Amino acid sequence: MAIHTLGTLATNSLRAVTFNPPQGVGQSAASSLLSPADLAQISQTIAADRNFAASNPIGILCTGSTHSNTTLDTLVSTAGGPLASIHSGDVIIGLGGGIPPGTFVVTKPSSPFTSLTMSQAATASLTGVRIGIIYRGRINNEFNFNGQLEIPGGRGYLTVKNGDVVAIDNTGWPILISAAAIAYPGTSWSLV
Repeated sequence: MAIHTLGTLATNSLRAVTFNPPQGVGQSAASSLLSPADLAQISQTIAADRNFAASNPIGILCTGSTHSNTTLDTLVSTAGGPLASIHSGDVIIGLGGGIPPGTFVVTKPSSPFTSLTMSQAATASLTGVRIGIIYRGRINNEFNFNGQLEIPGGRGYLTVKNGDVVAIDNTGWPILISAAAIAYPGTSWSLV
């Protein structure tokens, strides 16, 4: 079967920004304008195609437990580098849910390397969650005020127009939704 359905789940939400950059140098910030900090947060969350092979890892695949706070513990490496190679600033991607997009490591774990502090609280208390920790510098995709959104894996660039929404899923993959699709009265998308 070649036809599939992409749905949205009412229980899931993706971190997103509406593209509305300032038009002039020194233009005062307004709540409706995209701030450099918001742009950076989305841009830095876009992760490359994952390669967690032990020979040349971009990060670590592991399992761990979340507690509806900023603690991530009972970490066990399943692929990639050792847990001792985690550093502050590495991006944490919740492959099994519970970790909001844009989360990064605040404190490097100390021996025995089984827990760390995250920049954002987990959205649930879960045990055995699949987690990807991407090393700093391995996320180098681009989203900028010129409206260029780089798609990971050498797939090229998309042009983002004013009012379009760029969202990031829980694996760091960018999703572009047009302003018209968001504004359509019967849309499947919900933007809060």
